[in-house]
Amino acid sequence: MNLRAVVEALIFASRGMTLKRLSHLLKVKEEELSQVIEQIEKDYLGEEHGVELRKLGDVYKFYTKPEYAQFVMNATSLRAVKLTSNQLEIVAAIILNGPLTIAAINEIRGKESSHLVRSLHKAGVLTRKKKAGKYLYDLSKSFRDMVAIESVLGQEAEHTVTPSP
Repeated sequence: MNLRAVVEALIFASRGMTLKRLSHLLKVKEEELSQVIEQIEKDYLGEEHGVELRKLGDVYKFYTKPEYAQFVMNATSLRAVKLTSNQLEIVAAIILNGPLTIAAINEIRGKESSHLVRSLHKAGVLTRKKKAGKYLYDLSKSFRDMVAIESVLGQEAEHTVTPSP
């Protein structure tokens, strides 16, 4: 068995996988898998590859490199989500604090944000769940899947978040 090939196949086919899950499936120690994954990450940084392996949270996943995202968007039904700096504040607050109510978002931002939250919800960036009579807003799974959070946080003014299938 080619361990590297199996790891690549599992991460690709599952659309993301944790080290713990890989270890369980393959009956291989996490330390050994970490070395294999590190080598895959390095290899995919080469310019001959259109994708790269990234870790978000504890999940490893293949993402389209930013320089090829427009090609992917043109060829698929994926679309970019443009975030204003105000919308990005809300996304960042949720990233840093976890799911929040509109009242908590207002408090963090120091201004009324319900219209921005509604627009983010409508665009599919946020989901909402009713808990104790109030809605909690969180980043949607599709938004998390589309974007590497680290690349969103460092941008200026109007932000374009490119999908990463």
